[in-house]
Amino acid sequence: MPSRSVARKPAKSPIRFVLDRKLQRYAYRCFPDGCPRDRTCCVGLAVEVSKREVRAIDSLMDELARIVPTLRYEDGYASVFVDEEPPDLLIESDDDGACPFLYRTKRNALCSIHSLALTTGRHVPDVKPAACRHWPVMLERDGDRVRVTLQPHAVKIGCVAPRRELPGKPSVLEAYREEIAEMCGGAVPSRAAEARAQRDGVRRDVVRRDAAKGRGGNG
Repeated sequence: MPSRSVARKPAKSPIRFVLDRKLQRYAYRCFPDGCPRDRTCCVGLAVEVSKREVRAIDSLMDELARIVPTLRYEDGYASVFVDEEPPDLLIESDDDGACPFLYRTKRNALCSIHSLALTTGRHVPDVKPAACRHWPVMLERDGDRVRVTLQPHAVKIGCVAPRRELPGKPSVLEAYREEIAEMCGGAVPSRAAEARAQRDGVRRDVVRRDAAKGRGGNG
């Protein structure tokens, strides 16, 4: 099962983040009434959560169970978290691969955690897992760098598309600047830094090729 946990977990320092050009080339489309019922990131993806996020969700279970009755089990609540590698856990999907916090209307698919936060005036980042909030952006290891890029499933779902197909919509970089800054430790990598990283990569490749041909090293 694909995982979006890397969208939440920063790598250890020192880290050099670079922006994938897709973040500018693709536009983001929000579905304010909920995702299309049959196209949502809440199905088929594994979501990693921290213990802090588990505690935040646990504190809402009574309210969430009013939206999603299957969250109730006997005199308590359904067990929806499973151990992964310490210290983190996973949200356990239903038999059909759906997140247990997903609920559907006739036309739409919605996150009960997000909906509850909006209707009760809670700050969404305080209760919704970062892996979900950062969708469709993810971090991907690229040699000694970490690339900020798009989740490949996002295009299939339809929340992102080439900008020519979504005129008037913001680029993913524009729409998710705050989340990208959070993922990168507080600042969005500059395009200048990305260009330097790309030039460094080209120079390293040239050195490797020259060394392979006997022209590198101590000369």
